[in-house]
Amino acid sequence: METVTDGAGEGNRGELEAEIARTCGVLNAASGRLVGLIAEVLESEAWQGAGIHSPAQWVAWQCGVSPARARALVAMARRRSELAATSAAHEAGELCEDQVAVICRHAPAAVDAQAAELARVATVTQLRRVLGTYSFAADEAAKAASGEAGEPTPAEETRSVSFGSTESGSWRLSAELPADEGALVERALVAARDELFGAGEGEPARAASEVSWADAFVAMAERSLGAEAARRPHHERHLVLLHVGADAEGDATGHLHLGPTLSEGLRRFVGCDARIRPVIEAGGRPVSVGRAFRSVPERTRVVVEDRDRGCRVPGCDRTRGLHIHHLTHWEDGGSSDTPNLLALCRRHHRLHHLGHLGISGNADDPDGIVFSDHRGRRLASCGRPIPPRQSVEAAAADLGMPPEPATRLPAC
Repeated sequence: METVTDGAGEGNRGELEAEIARTCGVLNAASGRLVGLIAEVLESEAWQGAGIHSPAQWVAWQCGVSPARARALVAMARRRSELAATSAAHEAGELCEDQVAVICRHAPAAVDAQAAELARVATVTQLRRVLGTYSFAADEAAKAASGEAGEPTPAEETRSVSFGSTESGSWRLSAELPADEGALVERALVAARDELFGAGEGEPARAASEVSWADAFVAMAERSLGAEAARRPHHERHLVLLHVGADAEGDATGHLHLGPTLSEGLRRFVGCDARIRPVIEAGGRPVSVGRAFRSVPERTRVVVEDRDRGCRVPGCDRTRGLHIHHLTHWEDGGSSDTPNLLALCRRHHRLHHLGHLGISGNADDPDGIVFSDHRGRRLASCGRPIPPRQSVEAAAADLGMPPEPATRLPAC
């Protein structure tokens, strides 16, 4: 069926496309300015502060963006000075953030101008296809071998694993390993799949189409979580024999069994989320060994982990290997109830007990926790954008863009 569009409809579409093009130009220019500011933050190291893991965490916190986008912004900021043409086109509003991210990921500085020119007439997908398949690393190595460049820098070994839930509700795993370690994992997968092919006595053999690599991967996981491994919960990071006593002033002291005396901060850190067997002393001599107990009961830990879904510190994206922290420490009479407990990653938990990160409030209230730096200054829960008070055209003028830019859509 042929679609008929009248002239009025065509005119309205043209106006909408022009307005979208102008708005995208403003967004691109604003994004370029943001990358420039992040570059200044990196150069001055202004991102460093209490509880900050990395520049990406700082950007995620201050800009209110996802960890993935924060990492991309930091990557663009790191290469901003060496990719001058691309950065200039970005700040002028000619290139979008995704285009610049592809160039930063694949293009060496030598082809900066050519990559920027290509990006002006290519979509993100087209740009990724061209730059992603061209072997710039091999090109640079060839130049070095012919004497056109200095000694090539040895490539760093890629070794990463990422996994987690997807927006569709499934679970995804991605891994990139050196060849020898990858071969080891592959061998384990093959062995698990071969076992699934095999059948017990009296059972028919299974067809190859009935056993997938996913089946083999799950079988590997089930094998690793055998009866013996299942009896060791992942959170039992510390099995502490803590000698508890008091000094002449009656203040609590403690030292590890056959180990050193702990500072107050470390003593609280070690005992905050641990399995403990206390040794009671009197006059410096042990008089009793108590029963082992957990400072945070298992059932309570499950509730807290499900409530917090990760470290509660602003901007932190850690969701695994979590510690459960007592807001009022258990040795001070603090209860192991959910309002007094919150999940922290190991680094932030340690920073708190060493006096670099203040934490207070009611953990059951989503906005009830107050974080502060070592000077007592409150840390905002996230960055606070300042909404624009002018029209798109006025914003474009403020960014130095022409009042009547071309109406073609940006290639993004």
